[in-house]
Amino acid sequence: MGVELIEDEALGDGFAQGRSPSVDDDVVNRISELGRAALLEIPGRLDEDPNQTAAIGRVLRDAGGLAIRMEGSGAASPWDAWLDDIESGGPFELYNRATLLVSDGDGAVFTCGMQQFDLPDAEITTTDPDEAVRWLDELCCFQLGESPVLGTGHTFRPDAGSVPRKLERWPDHRHHPDDGRHNPFGVWRLLRSDDESLEAMDPVPVITPSLVAQLLAAEREKGAPLTQSEVAKLVDRSPAIAMDLADALTLERSRGYADLEPRRAWAQWQLVREMY
Repeated sequence: MGVELIEDEALGDGFAQGRSPSVDDDVVNRISELGRAALLEIPGRLDEDPNQTAAIGRVLRDAGGLAIRMEGSGAASPWDAWLDDIESGGPFELYNRATLLVSDGDGAVFTCGMQQFDLPDAEITTTDPDEAVRWLDELCCFQLGESPVLGTGHTFRPDAGSVPRKLERWPDHRHHPDDGRHNPFGVWRLLRSDDESLEAMDPVPVITPSLVAQLLAAEREKGAPLTQSEVAKLVDRSPAIAMDLADALTLERSRGYADLEPRRAWAQWQLVREMY
């Protein structure tokens, strides 16, 4: 576990976002006045040992900490709410304290922070904010609570009365890899029935070395952006192993990141290459 002292005159602004109950304005103002915070890096997933994480939080609170903020999402919380939810160990409670829901301004709403559980975030495009919250909350809590074997092409719905949406895994292009909010496991896109989508596969082809690593190396060697034809040729000639989806997901977790979807290689590569 590493500890770093952060000094920032605008630190209070970082404690202004969070799920209900959120940090009240008086505490945010006090944090702004102090301009200092302790940044702790705790190894492992948040759901592996929530009681130990909560115990560390209690020490920080008792030492004079005013509030807590999860750097993996930017979600800030008052101590009592955070400690209660983390100690409960419940999927919704952990998710509620660890993540934020964000609108990108272009009609999409997405979660931020699921990499703290080694899981993909999720996004949905809808004009109804309440619908967005319901779908995203249910999908993320389903992942966290049930550990389902989910892959591109599978469908999901939050309740029996909803029309299922197809899932596609895409890279997290909103956060740079050096940003603590970046999710290396990507984002589930919840697609409508009229969206062009991919079919599910099981077993799935697992390209090795990873497709993203090969494309990065090829573009650096070329010294210029790869063309769509070059990307397609690299995908076609890359060796792949057919693996059960469950085994492929286990491999992904052990590697620490999700690879590109080969059937979407060109489009996804355009998002990834902009971050390197």
